Amino acid sequence: MKKCSRQPGAKKKRQRRSDAGTIVWTARDEFALTWIAHQYGMRLDHVQLLLGRGAAHDNEISEGAARDVVTRWKRAGWVHTERIRASEPFWVWPTYLGLRKIGLPYTYRDLAQSSLHDLGHLYAINEIRFHLVDEREGTQWISERQLLQGILHGKGRELLHRPDAHIRYADGAIIAVEAELSVKKPFELAENLMELLRGEEYLRLKSEYGAHTACVMSQGCQSQYTEIWYFAPKTVRRHVWRECARLVQRGDVSKEEARRLFVWWYPLTKSDKEIAQEEQENDEILALLDQEE
Repeated sequence: MKKCSRQPGAKKKRQRRSDAGTIVWTARDEFALTWIAHQYGMRLDHVQLLLGRGAAHDNEISEGAARDVVTRWKRAGWVHTERIRASEPFWVWPTYLGLRKIGLPYTYRDLAQSSLHDLGHLYAINEIRFHLVDEREGTQWISERQLLQGILHGKGRELLHRPDAHIRYADGAIIAVEAELSVKKPFELAENLMELLRGEEYLRLKSEYGAHTACVMSQGCQSQYTEIWYFAPKTVRRHVWRECARLVQRGDVSKEEARRLFVWWYPLTKSDKEIAQEEQENDEILALLDQEE
C-alpha cells in the first residue's frame, strides 16, 4: 500500500502569489490620478472628496482611508507628497512615472517649489471644480494644464489670455472660469476682459494697431465663451466690476457684452442666504450697467 506523503492534520503550505508585493493598478487609480494630474496637484482634503466621488455610490471616505490610498500610490512611485503649511493637509501630485502611467504628456511639475500664492490659487480652482462640475452629467471641465497642451510659443508672438479653466456644457455653451484672488493692475485686467470677451480677432488687431484702435475695430467680434465667470473675494469683485463699468462708459465694451460677465463669491457661498445675496449682487451691478449712458 502506497504511503501517504501528507500526515493527517498537517497544514497545506500556502503558495505565494506571483504578484505579491506589487501594486495592482485599478480603475479608481486611473480616475483619481488623471483628475489630479490635469489640475497639477491636490491637497489631501480634496483627494478625500475626489476618492469619495469616484466610488460606485458616491460615498464619502474618511481622511484615514484617503491617506491609505495616497500611501499606496507613493509606494508605487506614482505620486510625491509634501506638507507645505504646518496647519494644513499635505499636497499630492504625480511623479514623472505617474504621468506616464496614465498616458499624459505633461512635463513634470514639482509643487513643493510653488509659491504659497500659487498653491492658494490652485486650491481655489480645485474647490471651484468640485462646486461647479459633475462630469457624470455630461459637463466637461478643461483645466488650464489641458488648455496649455499643444500651444505654440512662437518668438515674439503674443498669446491670447488663457482662463483658469473652460466648462463645456452638453448644450454647447462654453464658460470661461477665473479664480481672481488678488487685485490686478487696471490695464492688465482690462486687457484680460477684452480678450475673454472678443477672442483672437481682438488680439490680432491689438498686435497690429494697438489696444485703443483694436477696441473700435473689433466691435461685433465675440470669443468662444458664452459667459465669463470670475470667482473673487469682495475687494477683488468690486475691482472687476469697476473695470468692466469703465470699459462700458468709454464705449470699448457694449452693455450686451458686459452682461456675459458674472462675478461670484470666493470663498464659495454655502448657505441659501449667501447664494441669494450673491445673485442679488450680480443683478444689481448689471442693472447699474444698464443705466449707464
